[in-house]
Amino acid sequence: MYRHFTPLVVRKSWLILPALTVALATFAQPPGSTQAAVPAKPKLLVDFEDPQAVRVGPNQVEATRVASNGGHALQITTAAAAPYPGVLLEPREGPWDLSGFDAVEMDIHNPQDAAVRVLLSVNNPGADGQKNCNTESVSVPPRSKAVLSVPFGMWHGSPGHALDLRNIVSLNVFLDRPGQSHRFVVDNLRAVQFDRSHMDKVFADPFFLQLAPAFGRGINLGNALEAPQEGEWGVTLDETYFRKIKEAGFDSVRIPVRWSAHADKAAPYRIDPEFFARVDWAVAQALGQRLIPVLNMHHYDEIFQEPDKHRERFLALWGQIAERYKAQPPALAFELLNEPHAGLDAGKWNRLLADTLAVVRRTNPTRKVVIGPVGWNSIGELQSLVLPEEDRNLVVTVHYYSPFQFTHQGASWAGAQSNQWLGTKWTGTSAEKQAIQRDFDKAIAWAVQHRRPIYLGEFGAYSRADMESRARWTRFVAEEALQRKMGFAYWEFCSGFGAYDPQREHWVEPLKAALLGTAEGK
Repeated sequence: MYRHFTPLVVRKSWLILPALTVALATFAQPPGSTQAAVPAKPKLLVDFEDPQAVRVGPNQVEATRVASNGGHALQITTAAAAPYPGVLLEPREGPWDLSGFDAVEMDIHNPQDAAVRVLLSVNNPGADGQKNCNTESVSVPPRSKAVLSVPFGMWHGSPGHALDLRNIVSLNVFLDRPGQSHRFVVDNLRAVQFDRSHMDKVFADPFFLQLAPAFGRGINLGNALEAPQEGEWGVTLDETYFRKIKEAGFDSVRIPVRWSAHADKAAPYRIDPEFFARVDWAVAQALGQRLIPVLNMHHYDEIFQEPDKHRERFLALWGQIAERYKAQPPALAFELLNEPHAGLDAGKWNRLLADTLAVVRRTNPTRKVVIGPVGWNSIGELQSLVLPEEDRNLVVTVHYYSPFQFTHQGASWAGAQSNQWLGTKWTGTSAEKQAIQRDFDKAIAWAVQHRRPIYLGEFGAYSRADMESRARWTRFVAEEALQRKMGFAYWEFCSGFGAYDPQREHWVEPLKAALLGTAEGK
């Protein structure tokens, strides 16, 4: 799960900078939209051309106006030790009135050899990092460009943080505890209306038209084989589970497995034969019910903290897994690693996945292999994912738990603050729906550009949320995924997010209906 935190800005010295300009754009009606197409003009707030228009307040950074694309932009250089380095941009002629707009966007160029995650906050008076502001982030791969969009009415994906759009007093560009120095360039901060017209081209692309949702409708057999020991987290797999999943109408099961807890620590890193046999049984149960099994590497926590140290062990584990299942039917898919994050950054992960894939291909040359980006398989990190171009038997996975304060309210592993989110509802407002649509549009646009199918390998809302909101959110996410031809696996079958009640031995009907697109009770 990908979370962001916004700091309270500390103002230091001031630079005098840029102007307000206006650019023209036409916004067309997107497929499936209920809103009429309305021509609109983005309002360019800051373009760094007029040094008298905006005040720039550096906070633990060096901010320099530089030549860029025939004009000027702002180069920001941060120190490694700074926790929230950035700049505050304030209009010199009074607050911006952004009434009628949906978001603020900003262009970013990262000339470095390392990725950088940049945040942008849109602020009313008294903004404190959460109240009176809306904030979003984007990760920019090395030597790449990106556009960061901050939707109004949301705070890091959580609804209920409406702004007074007539009184926008500042924009804050910053990094969230980067832990290293960075240099990047920002430009063209502008207010926009949401525009999905570009999606017409995506949906008409021949690659999209021939897509089928990868693995169809599926569900995760979570909290079982990825627990330290099966049963330790309250779930022990039963053969009846596979039958009930198939009979309900699902097409696939994702089987999370903590291989690292059942293998030797020293070379040759042998996987415990008894545990291997248990995984064999789970795969056989799925195939026996004509369910597509997606077998993954889950909770290898050590590799996230020390990726170089665990590299050879990771490769050895996959060598054994690939050899063990090389004769299994093509329906069985492998997933290399669940939610890479932390020390396993994009550069290290791209190198590791390529080497691991080479190991798998020695024995499984055409098997479907699922691979996701860093940032906990974040949609926002798709642009950092590099896959072997010649291998076309790959499926790209993303996970989705936004808004996090809704989906993880009361979840103990989300931190003490999760109890403060209790009572958060998802009512299906236009802003709530648009946030999901924008994220999924990004995913399928990337998929079409790179000719890779997308698999929504996890999504779900924890049981502490009210059932009506959970079912409403689940149905909308599932429908929007399938409309974009993204197969999915709900998290998860019968535990804290569960769509099935193992004690009462029946489905949680609102969630089952939401996932299968049926009326409740059907």
